Amino acid sequence: MKRRWPLGLLLGLLALVGGGGLMLWLSQHLEPRNEEIHTGYGEAIRRNPFYLAERLLARLGVSVRGVRRLADLPDPLDAVDTLLVAIPTYALSAAEGRRLLDWVEGGGHLIIGVPHAFEPGRGLDPILDPLQIRGHRAGSPTTEPVSIQLDESMPPLQVRFQSDLQLDDAPWQHDRWGRGWITLLNDIGVFDNARLAEHDHADFLWALIRRQDRGGQVWLQYRMLAPSLAQLLWRHAWMPLLGLALTLLATLWRHGRRLGPVWVPRSGQQRRLAEHLRASSRFLWRHGAGPLLLQAARQYALRRGQRRRPGAPPDSAVLLDSDQPLSERALIRTLQTLQRLNRHPPS
Repeated sequence: MKRRWPLGLLLGLLALVGGGGLMLWLSQHLEPRNEEIHTGYGEAIRRNPFYLAERLLARLGVSVRGVRRLADLPDPLDAVDTLLVAIPTYALSAAEGRRLLDWVEGGGHLIIGVPHAFEPGRGLDPILDPLQIRGHRAGSPTTEPVSIQLDESMPPLQVRFQSDLQLDDAPWQHDRWGRGWITLLNDIGVFDNARLAEHDHADFLWALIRRQDRGGQVWLQYRMLAPSLAQLLWRHAWMPLLGLALTLLATLWRHGRRLGPVWVPRSGQQRRLAEHLRASSRFLWRHGAGPLLLQAARQYALRRGQRRRPGAPPDSAVLLDSDQPLSERALIRTLQTLQRLNRHPPS
């Protein structure tokens, strides 16, 4: 054991020196370097359905920017800008619709989807109502692309709309409003990430942007912030809802039944014991518990009499009457007699 100790110590020192030398060499010959690895656009695509459209327009030299909500847009928008909105027309509030129409009237270009049927003057759509555009269902959605020609100098574009809605007998409308334009589509999804590369959808988007291209900014509002059913009902039908709520409250109040007897506030003066006995006797008599109360009162009087005069025969008054009183008056009289015996026993 003593002869092996120096050899083990020597091997440990050699390993330590070798490890230190290797670390010194690595520190002199290796240089740290940061490298970015592109992992794709998965997160951005999941968050923004118009992300590929935004990248395409940026590659084509257009100044484009995506925003989540309409509230994130500058107020007011520039008159030469173009705005693509993911929120459908029916989900816009009256203030938002008026703001967008005023901006278009000044020269802007609005691209928005219309996924619902509409009759002018019969609804509360802040965009379709002023435009007097009718939307109706044509049956089943077509599976074939539709030929669209924005300009005579351009070849027709093939666009497949996945909706059976017709806007004045066409799947889309491009109308003048003041000094600007409004493009209505029955399917705004032709420009989303999943379908932009289909048919001529990308060319259709580019043609719409270029038709009003005056060097302005293109805004892509991509978050579908459609209001809930409760919000839509309160926004468009608050008067019937209020009337229904008042009617329901009145009905519940009318048919509601009182639980228990009427509560009578207690007076400041305490009631006498006899009054308590009289009231409790009447209550027990009405509910068929008179004999039980009478039996309990007699047993109590007998026990008190035995404690005061052990061995004495019970007073005859305690044993008066039977366990079945003939009337309410007889029950009250018997209970009062027992109460007097308890207070003043006979000598």
